[in-house]
Amino acid sequence: MTIGFPDKSRVPFDAMNWMFMLMHARRATIAVYFASHRDASGAGPPLDKNTGEAKTGNDERDVVTVDEKGRSVDSVIAALASVPVDIARLIEGKSTEELTRPAQDGGWGLVEILPHFRDWEEIIDNRVSAILIEDEPAFEEYDDSLWAIEHGYREQDTRAAFDEFSVRRGALVERLTTLGEDDWNRVGILPKRGRVTLHWLMNSVCNHDAKHVVQARDVLA
Repeated sequence: MTIGFPDKSRVPFDAMNWMFMLMHARRATIAVYFASHRDASGAGPPLDKNTGEAKTGNDERDVVTVDEKGRSVDSVIAALASVPVDIARLIEGKSTEELTRPAQDGGWGLVEILPHFRDWEEIIDNRVSAILIEDEPAFEEYDDSLWAIEHGYREQDTRAAFDEFSVRRGALVERLTTLGEDDWNRVGILPKRGRVTLHWLMNSVCNHDAKHVVQARDVLA
C-alpha cells in the first residue's frame, strides 16, 4: 500500500491557523517558564525578544573598552611599573611604628595598604593569564573591604608584603610589554561590568593603584 501526503495547497485555512497557534503557544510557554525562574532582581537566562527562547553563550553586553579619558597601552605599562618605585621611596627609612600608624581619620596605614597591594596583584596576575589563554573567561567578584581583618594584615611583615608585591608587579609589567594589539583587545567578563578588554582591565588597575598611593602618602605626611 502506498501512503501519500496531502497537497499543502489543499490544507483548509482553519487547519493552517491551528498550526500557527501551536507554534506561538510553544514560544509563549518557553517564555513563561524562564520568566518564572528569574529571581526578584531579574537574574536568569536572558530571553530573545523575537522567539521568547533563552539566549546562550557568554555575557551579551557590549564590550567595555578604554575611552578617550583612559590611558594608552604605553601609559598603562608605565603607570603600573611606577607604583613599586613610588612606594619604595615612601617607605625608605621609615620605622615599624610609622608603617603601622593608621591614617589621621582612623583609616588604613601602610600595614594594611601594602598587603592589600600584594593580595590584589595575585588576582590580577590570574586574570591576565586567563584572559590571554581562555575565550572570554568569567572572573570572580571579590569584596576586599574585610581583607585587613580576614587576612590578618597587622600580624604580617609589612616590608615582606611589599617585596612580594614588587616581584609580582615586575613580572606583570614584563609580560605586558610583550603583548600585541590583539592581546590587549582580548575580553574577560566581570560580574558587574560585563565584557571588558584587557586594556580596560589594566587601566582600572592603574586607577586602583593611584588611589592607594595617594592614601599611603597621606598616612606618612
